[in-house]
Amino acid sequence: MGKTKPKPLRKISAEEFARRLRMITKETDKRLAVFLGAGCSVSSGIPAAGDLVKGQWLPRLRDFCEPECKDLDTWAKDQFPDYDPKNPATLYGALMERLFLYPDDRQREIENLCDGRFPGFGYAALASLVAMKDGHLNVVLTTNFDDLIADALFLFSRARPLVIHHEFLASYIRPTRTRPLVVKLHGDYRLSPQNTAEETDTLKRNIESNVRLLLHDLGLIFIGYGGNDVGIKKMLEGMPKEGLPPGVFWVSREEPQGIIQPWLESRNAIWVEKGDFDELMLLVRNEFNLPHPDRARFDDVFGKYFATYDTLSSRIVKLPSTAPDASAMKEAVKRADESFPDWWAVAVKAERLKDTDPDQANAIYARGSEQFPQSALLLGYYAVFLAAVRQDYDGADKYFRRALEVDPSQEAILTNYAFFLYRCRKDYDGAEQRYRRALEINPNDALILSSYALFLAGARKDYGAAEEHFRRALEVNPNQEASSLGTYAFFLYVYHKDYDAAEEYFRRALAVDPNHTNNLGYYATFLYLVRKDYDRAEEHFRRALAADPNNANNFGNYAGLLLAQGKGPEGLSVLDRALALAPGSGTPGLAAECWFYAFAHRPAKERGEALRNLKRVLEEGGWSPDWDLSPNIAQARKDGHPDAVWLEKLAAVISDGADIKTLDTWPRWKKA
Repeated sequence: MGKTKPKPLRKISAEEFARRLRMITKETDKRLAVFLGAGCSVSSGIPAAGDLVKGQWLPRLRDFCEPECKDLDTWAKDQFPDYDPKNPATLYGALMERLFLYPDDRQREIENLCDGRFPGFGYAALASLVAMKDGHLNVVLTTNFDDLIADALFLFSRARPLVIHHEFLASYIRPTRTRPLVVKLHGDYRLSPQNTAEETDTLKRNIESNVRLLLHDLGLIFIGYGGNDVGIKKMLEGMPKEGLPPGVFWVSREEPQGIIQPWLESRNAIWVEKGDFDELMLLVRNEFNLPHPDRARFDDVFGKYFATYDTLSSRIVKLPSTAPDASAMKEAVKRADESFPDWWAVAVKAERLKDTDPDQANAIYARGSEQFPQSALLLGYYAVFLAAVRQDYDGADKYFRRALEVDPSQEAILTNYAFFLYRCRKDYDGAEQRYRRALEINPNDALILSSYALFLAGARKDYGAAEEHFRRALEVNPNQEASSLGTYAFFLYVYHKDYDAAEEYFRRALAVDPNHTNNLGYYATFLYLVRKDYDRAEEHFRRALAADPNNANNFGNYAGLLLAQGKGPEGLSVLDRALALAPGSGTPGLAAECWFYAFAHRPAKERGEALRNLKRVLEEGGWSPDWDLSPNIAQARKDGHPDAVWLEKLAAVISDGADIKTLDTWPRWKKA
C-alpha cells in the first residue's frame, strides 16, 4: 500500500494575501508572527540553503574526496543516499557536518557568509511593517543566522527590537505591543550557531517552550523558509490545537514539500504563491502605504554626532596650554576639523569662530548656505547662530523656515525652532505646533520631550502635562541621560517647588556626569536660591566654570550670587565676563538678567549705560521666565539704590512676562 498523497493546500495570490493581511491588522485583537527563512536573505547577498549545498559545499567536498568525479549529482547520491537534486536544501545539516570537520570551521564559514551584508528593499519594507505602532506584526522568528531583520529595524525605523539570539535569553521571549521581538531559533552566527543535522533536530528546550507560549494566540506567516528542520517541526507539532487562531500562511514559489508539509495541512494553512521576498514586500508596502526610509533620520544621526563633537572640540580649543595633554588634544581637534566633508566643514569652521569672531562666522555661514542650499541641517545651524549669537531674530526665523522647507521632518530643527518661537518670539502656538510635529516624528526622543515639558511648564503653566512628558523622557533612558535628569530637577525646583525631589534628581544627574556644566550650574543656583547654602553654591559654580570656562549662563548666575551677597568687586568682575560671552550663549534672556544686575549693582555713573542696554534687550523680546531676581533687589535696597521700587517692576517684566509698557511712567526709563 503506497503513501497517501498530501492534500493540496488552499492557494491565494500574493496580491490577495497583501489585502487580507491589511484587513487582519485592522482587527484589534488579531496579531501575527513572521517566520523568516534563508530565502529572504538572497537579495542581500546570502545564498539560499539549496544554492549553498549544490553550488558551493557539494563541489568543495567532492574536490576534497574525489576531484576526478565530474558527475556531481551521482557522486552526491552515492555519498548521501537521501540526497534529492531537486531539493538539495534537505542535505544542509548533514553536508555541513561532513564538509567542516570542527565547530570553529563551521562558525567561520557562517561568519563569512553573513558579515557585511546589508538589508535590501524587502527587509526595509518588513521593518516598517514590524515597527507599526499597533504591534499587530511585531514578532519575528527566524532560522537565519544573519542580522538583516535587526539591522533593518535599526536603520529604517525608530524601533529598537529585543533580539533573542541565545538560549540564555529565552525567558525574555514574551509578547509585547510596544517593542519588536526577534527570536533567532538557530542562534547567531557569532555565538555557536546550530547548523548540523544533529544540532537542528532539536531546539534548545527553553527556546522551544517559550516560543510555543508566544505563538499561542498569534497567527504565523512563513516567508522564504524551506521547511526541512526537524527541530522546528517538533516545536510546531507541540502547539495545542486551539493555538494560532488567526491562521497560518505559507509564502513560497512552490507548495511545501518538506517535512513540515503534514503539519501545514493539519493547520489548514494557506499557500501564498510568491517566491521572491522583495516582490512580496513591494505588494505589502503598497497595500499598507508604508513610508520609504526617512533620509532625514540619517541626517539627524550625523547632526547629533556633530553636536556632541562640537561641544567636545569647543571645550578643548579653549583649554589653557598648561592643561594636561592640551597640545595633543588640540592637534587632534584640528585634524578632525579638517577631515569633515561637505557642509560639515562649513559648520565646524563657523562654530569654532562664533565666540571669538562672530562676524567671520556669520560670513562663513552665509557663504555655506549659498553653496549648500539643500542642506537642512546647515541652514538650521545658521538659524540657531543668528538667534543666539547675533540676536538677529528675523534672520533666524527666515533660516529656520528655509531649513524646514528643505526637510520638514527634521526633528532637531523643529525642536530648535520651537524653542526659538517660545523664548525669542513668545509665539506659543507656533512653538507648540513645532514641538508636536517633532514628537510625531520621534515620540521617544528624551531631549525633545524635556524641551517640550519645559515649554508646557513655562509658557502654558500646564504642570501636569509637563510632568507627564518629563517622565516619558526619563523612561526612555532612566539612568544614563544626564541632560534629562538635570532638566527634570530644574522643573521640580522652579515649577513644582518640590525641593527634596529636585535635589535627588540633581544628585542623580551629577552621578551620571559629574562634569555636566549645565547641571552643575542649575544645582549651584538651587543651592543658592533655595537651600541658602552659599558656600556649596559657589563650589558648584566654580566646578561648572572649570568644566566649561566659557559658559555665559553660569558666569551670569554666579555673578548674580556674588552680587546678591554683597561681594561687589568680585561679582562685577564675573558679570563683565558674562556680558562679554552673552551674545554667543544661546540662552535667550541671559543678557536681560546681566544688564539688570549691572543696573542694580554697578556704580551710579555706570547705571545709565546698563539701563539703556537692558531697555534695548527687552524691546527686542529678551526675557528670562521665572527667574528669581529678588535677592539682588534686596541687596540693592540695602546698598541704597535710588530706583529700588522700579527694580521690582523691571524684574516683573524680565521674569514674569509683565507688559513692558508698565515702565513708561518711569522718567529714567523714558530717557534711557
